[in-house]
Amino acid sequence: MNPSRSRALSPVTAIRPEPLTIEIGVPVPVAPGILLLRLPLPFALDHINVYLLEDGDGWALVDTGLDWADSRAAWERALAHPLLGGRPIRRLIVTHHHPDHIGLAGWHARRWGVALEISAGEWTVSGRYGDPSRNPHLERIGLWTKNGMAPDDARARAEGMPSNLRMIHALPEAVRHFESGDVLEIGARRWRCVVGRGHAPEHISLFSAEDDILLSGDHVLPRISPNISVWPDGPQNPLAQYLESLGDFAPLGRDPLVLPSHHGPFRGLAARVAEIQGLHVKRLATLEVFCAEPRTAHECLPQLFNRPLNGQQMAFAMGEAIAHLHYLAGEGRVQRVLRDDVARFQRAGGVAS
Repeated sequence: MNPSRSRALSPVTAIRPEPLTIEIGVPVPVAPGILLLRLPLPFALDHINVYLLEDGDGWALVDTGLDWADSRAAWERALAHPLLGGRPIRRLIVTHHHPDHIGLAGWHARRWGVALEISAGEWTVSGRYGDPSRNPHLERIGLWTKNGMAPDDARARAEGMPSNLRMIHALPEAVRHFESGDVLEIGARRWRCVVGRGHAPEHISLFSAEDDILLSGDHVLPRISPNISVWPDGPQNPLAQYLESLGDFAPLGRDPLVLPSHHGPFRGLAARVAEIQGLHVKRLATLEVFCAEPRTAHECLPQLFNRPLNGQQMAFAMGEAIAHLHYLAGEGRVQRVLRDDVARFQRAGGVAS
């Protein structure tokens, strides 16, 4: 997936959840002409929300779920539901390349004879899924060992991670790209594409100003914060990208209905943005204090995560720790020193020679 998960925030008071009963495979109306469909995921974060938008005599689908038996079964149940009215999917839109969002894009594209619509940046990185010579899990070993994890532990954890990359249907051949500021006309609504970076290279959220609705994808979530990680082939300061683009979301609309990819719809977008920003400010301050002595990212994990981490959670945790340390280095608050091919970070002004 990247299951788009960091640890839960402290009790959320700023957002106002919309009261809904949501079941796997049962579409739920969340606004006129918009259905939320919840699909299962085989992870700690056990679901994803995808959305169906009325589009003439059919539907536009935003995100798809993973390609695995339980998800396909949920889809078959949903497609037979009276709320869908037997109407076909006419457009296929994916917010970003993570497996839980793009996993069934090829399946739907071939079933309905439609093109995939996705940003160019997300389509470029999704190419890894069609390259049988690559194993992104194993590619992380070098990054982890350079950031303080013992080599044997790094290899064991990488090899033990669930192979969710097998849960991606062969990607479509027909693809259309959109970019920030583009306007998609879907049914009676106009949706402006808003780019968010950091969680993914060019994540697209959709905003309807007329109806004050935001399809936020993973960029703004209730209850949890999206994973912001350094990966071997990605940007080296994704947290700076994330915080910069997150600020663009706070002023959207009057008090939009936010339709996220995980957990439930909510209102209170600006307050939620402030909460997430505050979480990262707190984490950064914690790490800056901890780095009074030289620390590796691996040594910083207990400062950020107060629970045991399994293989997949360790991957996201290491990525998050490195991202926060790189942000501090970019701000000049810590200095990075490479010794014995291992990166250590120390508060600025205290680095030993």
